Amino acid sequence: MSAQRWLWTSLVVLGAAVAVSAPVYGVFGEQGRIGPGFMPLAAGLVLAVLAATQLRHPAAEAEPEQAGVDDAGRTPARRAWILRRVLVLLVAAVALVPVVGLVWAFAGLVLVISTWLEGRNLLSSLVFSAVAGAVVWVIFGVLLAVPLPTGLIGI
Repeated sequence: MSAQRWLWTSLVVLGAAVAVSAPVYGVFGEQGRIGPGFMPLAAGLVLAVLAATQLRHPAAEAEPEQAGVDDAGRTPARRAWILRRVLVLLVAAVALVPVVGLVWAFAGLVLVISTWLEGRNLLSSLVFSAVAGAVVWVIFGVLLAVPLPTGLIGI
């Protein structure tokens, strides 16, 4: 079996294991509200289904890449550089949650990634990060009524 098939198979198994273990935490709580096990159940199912799709229909073999350059023209070294920066930014955003709140920290993370790492213009990045923050707030704060950390600002 090829390395790619091993990867997809192990992701199917991992997703299924997470989905199967999720009900232990309670998928639904009181009055039909979403419980702590809902997110692992949904994420596990999505991971298993998407990985299984890749097993059944592997991506068509593209023409050989030119020294590992992707469609956006990034080399493997550049992609590794971006990944390291995203991980550092993620840790910084999590550290900022108690200060500025989850929604602001998330919106700031999206803004920095889209401007600094992806090179998008500032105006479109501001709009995109504002919309991303608003979507997070609407989904979790309003629709699911999850108490979001508001930080010292209180927003």
